[in-house]
Amino acid sequence: MNPIGDLTRAWRGLVLTASGKPEAAAQFNPTPMGLAVALGWFLLAIILSAAAQSAAMGLPSAMQLLIGIFIQAVSVAALGLVTAQSFHFLRLGVAMTTLFVPIVWFMALVQVLAIPLSILGPNAQLIAVLALVALIWRAGVVLAGMRTGVAIAFALLCLMVLVVVPNALYIVFLQIPSPA
Repeated sequence: MNPIGDLTRAWRGLVLTASGKPEAAAQFNPTPMGLAVALGWFLLAIILSAAAQSAAMGLPSAMQLLIGIFIQAVSVAALGLVTAQSFHFLRLGVAMTTLFVPIVWFMALVQVLAIPLSILGPNAQLIAVLALVALIWRAGVVLAGMRTGVAIAFALLCLMVLVVVPNALYIVFLQIPSPA
C-alpha cells in the first residue's frame, strides 16, 4: 500500500477515463484496501476544502466540521449503496468496487479542484459537480462496460444522491437547537 502512488495513479486514471481509454481501470485498486485509501484521500480533500473556505468565511466550529464530515460520510455510503444496487439490477458481471473506487477518487480530486472555484462564489462550484457527473458517466462506460444511455442514467442517479442526501441532512441538522 502506497497512498502517494495511489494518488498519482488516480490522477492518471482520471485523465485516461476522461479520454475513454480502457487501460484506465488498471490505475485504480478495486479492493477494500484501495477503497480505504481513496476514502482517506477524500477525507483529506474535505478538510482542505473546509480550510480554504474558512479563509474566506472564517473558521467553522469543530462541531460544524464534524457534522460536515458526517454528512459527507453518509453521502458516500448512500452512493455506495446506490452503486451496489445498480450493479445488482443491471447484472453487469463486474464487481461494484470496479466503479465505486474510481468514483470516490473522482470525488476527492474534484473536491480539490473546486477549491479555486469557491473564490468565484458558490455557484461556480456547480462546474465541479457537473465535471464529477461527466466523469461518473465516462467511468460507467469505460470501466464498467455500461452502454452510454445506462451510464448517463447512472451518473444522474449519482448526482441525485450527491445533491439530495447532503441537503436533506443539513436541513435535519438545522432543526437541532444550538447548545448555546
